[in-house]
Amino acid sequence: MVGVAAIVFGVLFTVAVCFALGRLLFRVLGIHLRRGEHNLLAGVMGTPLLSLLVFVLCALRVATPPVFLTLGLLSIGTAVLVFRKERHKAEPLPPISAYWKSLFLIAFALYALVYLSNSLAPEHSPDGSSYHLGLVNRYFRDHGFIRLTTNVYGSLSQGVEMLFLFAFAFGRHSAAATVHCCFLFALPLLMLSYARRIGHPRAGVAAAMLVYLSPVAGIDGVSAYNDIALATVAFALFYLLEIWRERGDDRLMIPAGMLAGFCFAIKYTGFVAPLYMLAVVLFTRRGGAAILRAGIASAAAAAMALPWLLKNWLWMDNPLSPFYNRVFRNPYVHITFEDNWREVFRTYLLPSLKPLFRIVTVTGETGGQLGPLFLLAPLALLALRHRRGRHCLLAAAFFLATYPANIGTRFLLPPLPFIALGMAFTLEAFAPLLTVMVVLALVLAWPRVIDMYRSPSGGWQIEHMPWQVALQLDSPVAFLEQRWSGYSLARKIEELVPASKRLWSTAALPEAYLNRQVLVNYYSAEGEKIEDVLQTPVVQDFQPLWNLRFTFTPRTLSHLRLVQTGAGKGDVWSIGEARFFHGDQELFPVRAEAQPFPWDVKFAFDHNPVTRWHTWEPMRSGQHVDVEFAEPVELDRVELYCSHDQWSMRVRLEGSNLEKDARQEQVHLPPGWDLRRLATRTIKSLGIDYLLIGYEYPTARDMQEDASRWALREKAALSAGRLYEIQ
Repeated sequence: MVGVAAIVFGVLFTVAVCFALGRLLFRVLGIHLRRGEHNLLAGVMGTPLLSLLVFVLCALRVATPPVFLTLGLLSIGTAVLVFRKERHKAEPLPPISAYWKSLFLIAFALYALVYLSNSLAPEHSPDGSSYHLGLVNRYFRDHGFIRLTTNVYGSLSQGVEMLFLFAFAFGRHSAAATVHCCFLFALPLLMLSYARRIGHPRAGVAAAMLVYLSPVAGIDGVSAYNDIALATVAFALFYLLEIWRERGDDRLMIPAGMLAGFCFAIKYTGFVAPLYMLAVVLFTRRGGAAILRAGIASAAAAAMALPWLLKNWLWMDNPLSPFYNRVFRNPYVHITFEDNWREVFRTYLLPSLKPLFRIVTVTGETGGQLGPLFLLAPLALLALRHRRGRHCLLAAAFFLATYPANIGTRFLLPPLPFIALGMAFTLEAFAPLLTVMVVLALVLAWPRVIDMYRSPSGGWQIEHMPWQVALQLDSPVAFLEQRWSGYSLARKIEELVPASKRLWSTAALPEAYLNRQVLVNYYSAEGEKIEDVLQTPVVQDFQPLWNLRFTFTPRTLSHLRLVQTGAGKGDVWSIGEARFFHGDQELFPVRAEAQPFPWDVKFAFDHNPVTRWHTWEPMRSGQHVDVEFAEPVELDRVELYCSHDQWSMRVRLEGSNLEKDARQEQVHLPPGWDLRRLATRTIKSLGIDYLLIGYEYPTARDMQEDASRWALREKAALSAGRLYEIQ
């Protein structure tokens, strides 16, 4: 843990560097905006620049505090020298009345205290502690990127995590979370600034507070997540494009393109930002050269987005990993994992999606709630009557387009500012209603009030104002140990697992506080392979007890093919062992290839009953395994030992007329041997020395009852499960 001064320095230094870089970019491009909005947009504009610089430092493996400090001081120093004598008098934004200004400032300041107390407190959010800052912690230890093929989250674009890393280097976890909180503070200021520019300050106050006081915006913004950052950058992009529509200043294409590309760099769902930008640029009548403008903006966007695609291409053989693995075949992410992941995100395993609108606004079962006031969101459609409303709703439509792919509430944050503005524009003629909305938003965002309307399972929300621990008047360690079991879990793992050993876990771990090599079961193809080996001794349907025996008149051949002719969406073809005979003599091939997933085909020929080759995608006709012998051999029998979890399987032999002559019989073998020790020995040979088994995991009870049968030694009973060492 670090002190408050280090945390505050990490945050302020990161913000100052972003502001300096953004101001310098605007100066180089000769962009001058109105007073107030210039600095706001410059601050946001500096975030993609700093993120890209940190990416380069990580790629060079020189991402260290001294390097960050030097980079930051050079940026700030250059900005001070450049702007020292500048006395540019910018045109002010249209005024806002004292009443609406006071209403905005009171609401903003009150909840700023709530938000800051939570962001400065020790970070313990679910995703923030597991992978957002888990990856940042890894990069900090390694001074940058190392090839990581065992964590799907490490393949996602991490533009905001680069900012987190910069702050983390000085103020650790809380500094990173508070950098994200700065995006939460910037968003309502940007919304109000835009509304003032177009002459609708009252609507701007109401819309800004609707978003700022949204419960899910609050909890997301104070955590080391990236959704609020995406919403803020997306709105800044919209803002710049609206200025361009008004002024026709083509110099704005470069910063707009950078913000659009940074949306993708923050989160894959931000890919719609460049599409939105191109739609605006190409279809806004602004003289000729539309293609040239679009080209400049696209090049700027590519500079922000392509580094993440290139990193994945080089390390994962798939620029869009962990998705589109059918297009970019690779051994690191299984297609079955991708399909299951997509299905979970599309449904959140809800029995029905009919109540989804109520869930995301009020009850929160999909990870928090927007707030009951957003039940009025359909009112935004009435803003289509006006040009500004149509512009807002066009942006909302683009950023809403990705929502069906992941129906978590926080994935509605990017379009939320535009929806809120549409609602406020509709009600602007009724000023008292806007005041009522702001007051209601103030009340409905209070933690104890949220408890009154949320579902018991919709509990991701701010709960209190932990100023004592935020200012470290109370011990941060004691706070974490009392309020979050993950911290004690991390400390115990650090104590019991040597730094040189690898741990395989059945659940995500708080890697932000771990300096151990962790492999989570579902994070990678390697993790899933180990899981399959581990479960085989206790899940009978995984064992190779189904013998498909092919007999035929003896013939000489050097090659044959095993072809799948069955199909089943819920089945995955696997082979535990393929064996080849002439009489009682077994003959061994020298080479085998498989389509699909050729990388694990060796497991079908290793004479190990706890390993098997999978296609790792739904069974379909035409999948095959090719077998070659060193020289022509005489065969009269082929036996495939397979598991029973693939009832759609139909296999045909091809080669030397085998498809016509081979007779097939199915023999169901009885289970007759204990595979437990073999399983753990196999896992150890794959580089795993420790297992963390959740209490509800299929092997948990069996291991607890007799760990010696598994060649395991129990080290501790932890909150996430039992920790075992493989003997």
